[in-house]
Parts: sequence; structure tokens; C-alpha cells
Amino acid sequence: MDDFPKRVAGTESKPLFSRQEVTAWLERRGHSQRTDAGETGVWAALNLVRGELSADDAADLVLSLAVARKTGASAAADIPHVAPETLTRLEDAIARVDISALGSAADFALERLAKAQGKLGAHLGFVGSRTSTLLANLAAARPDGVLYDPACGIGAALIESVKLGARPVKVIGHDINPRALRIAAQRAELHGVDIELTKTNVLAEDIEPSLRADVILLEPPFGVRLDGSMRLTDARFDFGAPPRSSADTAWLQHAVAHLTETGRAYVLSPAGPLFRGGEEGKIRTEFVRRGCVEAVVGLPGKLLPQTSIPLALWVLRHPVKDALTESVLFIDASDSVAPENHIAAWLTEPAAQDDAPHAVVPITDVLAAESVLVPQRWVDRTERNPREITKAYFGGWTSINETIGQLTKDLPSFQRFEGFPKSRVMTVGELVEQEVLELRLGRPKDRYEDAPGELRERIVTAADVRDSTLRRTGIDTKYDNYPELTIEGDVLATAMNTIRACVDTAGGHLPSTGVYRLRVLDDEVLSPSYLAIALTGSWNERFQGGSTIQRASIRDLEVPLVPKSQQQEIELAVHSLQLLHEQVKSIAAEAGAVRTALLDGVRYNAPLAKSTIPVHNSGQDERDE
Repeated sequence: MDDFPKRVAGTESKPLFSRQEVTAWLERRGHSQRTDAGETGVWAALNLVRGELSADDAADLVLSLAVARKTGASAAADIPHVAPETLTRLEDAIARVDISALGSAADFALERLAKAQGKLGAHLGFVGSRTSTLLANLAAARPDGVLYDPACGIGAALIESVKLGARPVKVIGHDINPRALRIAAQRAELHGVDIELTKTNVLAEDIEPSLRADVILLEPPFGVRLDGSMRLTDARFDFGAPPRSSADTAWLQHAVAHLTETGRAYVLSPAGPLFRGGEEGKIRTEFVRRGCVEAVVGLPGKLLPQTSIPLALWVLRHPVKDALTESVLFIDASDSVAPENHIAAWLTEPAAQDDAPHAVVPITDVLAAESVLVPQRWVDRTERNPREITKAYFGGWTSINETIGQLTKDLPSFQRFEGFPKSRVMTVGELVEQEVLELRLGRPKDRYEDAPGELRERIVTAADVRDSTLRRTGIDTKYDNYPELTIEGDVLATAMNTIRACVDTAGGHLPSTGVYRLRVLDDEVLSPSYLAIALTGSWNERFQGGSTIQRASIRDLEVPLVPKSQQQEIELAVHSLQLLHEQVKSIAAEAGAVRTALLDGVRYNAPLAKSTIPVHNSGQDERDE
């Protein structure tokens, strides 16, 4: 990147660049700049209340102010209390947003607040979640009609459906949580979507038994138990009484009960209902026997921020006549990178199905296999496309050669480190005594229970240090009561099980149990990056001991001191070797993919002509020229 804009201010370690020059540089490479309609200003103003308000209260505040701006009414009297000057800044930021962009600005803030909460926000739904995008894309691909979500939460899927092009004649949302419905109503107001919202427990009562929808979107809460005997007498459960232990099949039956004859329901569930026996197995068999299961898509894990379990998408329809002559489409998208962007095409365009492993299986075959609906069970029986195998084989070879070519170019720079003077070895304890380092031990998480919310979200565990998963942005507020709080350039280390260390490039983290904060006090003697590297040297492994958990005393760890200029060269050499390690791993992964394609080529008779395999030239031809 020799043509990257030059530093205009700052230091070598923290350079500052011209925004205009960097933007122009990106645009020359085809990267368009995201248009900011004012949402970053709202988020920046909202940052002023971090630590003062919970994420829930912050969400209520920004929504109330945004709705007040759009409707021209006063903000609700029960908005969370904040300092008057903070409220004024937030109101000013919202006032600068165009009326038509208020929904996007509020969603921008809600999405980031939800990410900060993690699992805590899962019960209401997430703005911008991959699952709501998946369901919305499916709704947008269907004809106009009644759109219904029996567990709508904050209206994520319903509102996004309209944003993506759905034009329903009526939008209906049910949910048990009044706060979720209030947020859904506020978001609908901001986005200009007319939604009929009702507070109800769908599992306990069917308040609109005559409701028929053309499209039903449903991402129900998982693992809910059913109470009472209503499951035995409820008219919706025509396929069988759901078990008390799981409401998964109750949600599925509720969806089918409210479909029009030409409608479709798109329901997300865990994998269990696809194969479990007992009452669920009987219900599943009835679904299949009556032709209600049009398709099942196996999804990858981590589609939801609160869980890594893989999900399944059920495509359901009203019972059909002569169902035994029908088939079920199975799609295995478990390895798909972004299934939410492709499933609508897979279900509506047969040609697009070539991009995903799939099988069309007669209902009679599914019934003969105890109605197990796990896609991988059926997709494995489908013949692989020889053209795709050939493409994967030669594409793998191309990737290998490109990586080797890049590696060959980079190798001379990796090898330029030539040596170093004799080092002086000092322990961490000695460096602390000489006031080169300051050492602080992290505290158990429960000791931070009274900490402000934004700090509780920034507690660093030993696993975070091992995986280098620290936050990349800092905090604006100063907290004098937390002396262990990191600043930019501090080193966080752990000596539990294995010795690992990393530099905190942002600051604002609280070390927890097993994590040490090391601060360089004399930067003429020691570089933070070099310290992090030296702590993980093999010589320090001998200090580890313990019968159950291996650990070392942080004060005993040795740091070989060399001149500062040499430390920087060592840092560069180590980082170069890490890059080399990643490139070698990439070659190994690509070679594994080529091996798989080679064997698949033998099995499925794919053409793999030797003469067309690209072979990397080490550079001799270029030198000859």
C-alpha cells in the first residue's frame, strides 16, 4: 500500500490521517462510503449516558425522543432521568436527523445497545439480527396479503419485511411482553409501518381463531414448557398434543392453524423437533403425512447472538389433498456463510438451488424413515454436481498457488532480522521494584457488581487474553474508583494453564480473576508490545505448576532486556513470523479442500485433467526475463 495517504498528525504508534484523503483512496479501490443520516451523532450523544443508564433505559430514551420528534408531541413523561445537559445533547442530535431517517437512526442505536447486552437482550429480539433478516427476505419474496408474527417481540422481522419490499395489506403482531410491544409500536411509528399489535400469550390462548394469514413469520422462544391441560383440548393442536416439556411443536401447529390455503409459514426452531421421538415424532409424522412440510433448511450455528446452536427453518403450508404424491425439499445450509441472503432464492428459483446442497424427497420415503427431517440425512444421498467438483478442485489449486506466490514475495522481509546484543534477564518482580512496571491483579467478577454498566460490559477474563478478544474502542468517562482499569498501551497477561499476554490498544478494561494488568512506567527501557511477546517465551513455561490447574507466578516470569531499537526489530520479526504461520495454515486448509475435491472427483466422475492444473512458478521465469 505504497500509495496510502501519509500521516498528517499523531505519532508512529497512533497516526492520524486526513479523512478526505483516506475516503478518496478507498473510493479508487471500489469501496463506497456508507451514508450517515445522523445515526452516528445520535449514538455519540447516547454514549454520554453509558454507565448512568442501563441499556434498556437508554433504548427507551432514544425511542421516546425520536417518536416525539416525528409526531411533534412531547416526550413521554416517564422517560429515564438523565442530566439536563445530556438530554439536550441527545435531543439536538435527534433534531439533526431527517424525519425520514429517524427509524434508521433509532435502529442503529438499538442494534448497538443489544450487542452490548448480549444474551440479556435475547428475550425481546434484536434489531438487525441475521434471523430477522432471513425471515424478512422470505416475506418480501411472497405475494401481498396478511403478514402475521405470533411472537413478534420488538417487531424486528415484521418491520424489516416492509423495508425489504413486502407490501402486506395488513400486519399483525402478537407477543406476551408489554415492553417489547411498546418498542415495536415506537419502531413502527418511526418507520411508517402500520402494525396491529396485541399483548397475548399465544400458547395459552388463541385470541383470534378466525385469523388467516398469507405469510407467517415465527422465531419463537426456545425451550418453553407448556402448562395446564389446554394442550389436550386446544383445536389448534389437530396434529397431536404437544408434550409438556417443549412448546416447539405447539408453535408449529399454531402457525399452520392460521394459514390461508395458499399461505406459507416460515418457522425457526432448534434441531430437536426434526428428529425427536415420542409425542413430537407423532406430530411430525402427521405434518408430513398431510403435506404440511414443504421444505426444511438446516442452518449454521451462531445465527443468533445469544446462542451458537444450529437452527432449522420449517416452510409450512395448509394440509393438501393427495399429499402422498408430494415431496419435501431439503436444503443443507449448515456450511453457508450468509444463508439469510440466499434462502428466498433457493425456495423460489430451482436454478438457484445448485448453490446449496439439496434433495427433493418423496413424502412416502420420508414417512418410511420415521419422518426424520434432518436435511443432512437426505442431502447426502444426492449426487454431487461434477462441474462443481471440478471448479472446487482447480479453484483450490489456484488459491494454493496464489498463497505460495505471496509467501515467496514476503519471505525476504520475514528473514531480515539478523541478530541482537546480549540481553540482561530481569523478572517481572524486579522490573516492578525498579519502577519500570506497575503490576495489578484482577478481581473476581462479583467484586464488580456495583460498577457502572459500561464497565461491567468490559470485564476481561483469562480466555479473552488467550484469544486476544479485547474491545477495539475505548471509553470517554474517567473512573477514579477503579485503579485497575486499563489505559491504552497496558499489557494484560494470564498465567493460568498457559502463559498469554496482549496489548490493550483501546483501554477501559477491568481485569478479572487470573488476569494481570502490567503498565510500562519507563518507556525508555521497555516497549509494551515487546513485553507481551517476552512474557510468552518458552523459558517461562518452567515456572508453571499445580496439580489441577497449571499456573505460574507472574512476578517470576523473566523478560530479556535489550535496547529499545532492538525490541522494535524483534517485535517486527515476531509479527512477520505470525503472518507466515497464518499463510501456512491457509495453504494447509486449501490443500485439504483440494484433497476432498480430488476424492469426490473419483466418486462422482468429475473431469480432473492433470494438464490443466496450475503449478506455481517460484519466480525463475520472471528472473530470466
